[in-house]
Amino acid sequence: MGFDLYGINPVVRKGKLPNRPDGLWDKDTPEEDRDKYFEKKWEFEENNPGSYFRNNVWWWRSLWDYVYNECEDIISEEDWNSGHHNDGHKISEQQAVAIGKRLQELIDDGSVKQYADAHEESRKKAEENNKDKKCGEKGYDWASSYPFDIGNVQEFATFCSESGGFEIC
Repeated sequence: MGFDLYGINPVVRKGKLPNRPDGLWDKDTPEEDRDKYFEKKWEFEENNPGSYFRNNVWWWRSLWDYVYNECEDIISEEDWNSGHHNDGHKISEQQAVAIGKRLQELIDDGSVKQYADAHEESRKKAEENNKDKKCGEKGYDWASSYPFDIGNVQEFATFCSESGGFEIC
């Protein structure tokens, strides 16, 4: 499971988002037609970082919790809570720009790196704790499953700044 975030009004620097062809997943649609569509779509997203951002559940939860802790004056508890579900919750352009700016400041001043280092140290301790345990058994430390790094924060900060607001799906 993953979290797909779509920019509501992203900055478009290059290209145009291709139209999704009708019947893309019909059994008689040639695979090469699907491949061409997704190739163009991925190229557009690569060139326009405010259009799309994705994390799997493990990366997203750590990131979104960090955002809430550092941006609780920007996003509400309801935003944070809904952000942990794939329910189409929207973050406004004003909020997204403010999140992006705040995250960039925290990257630039070294706060994200400091947090990431501490987070990774805790995660490694949790992994050590879990060595002889099965996933979910008593005493299992779920913190081992939630990575966090500065590169992911940077990518998200850029997405936020250029998304024009976003929807969490």
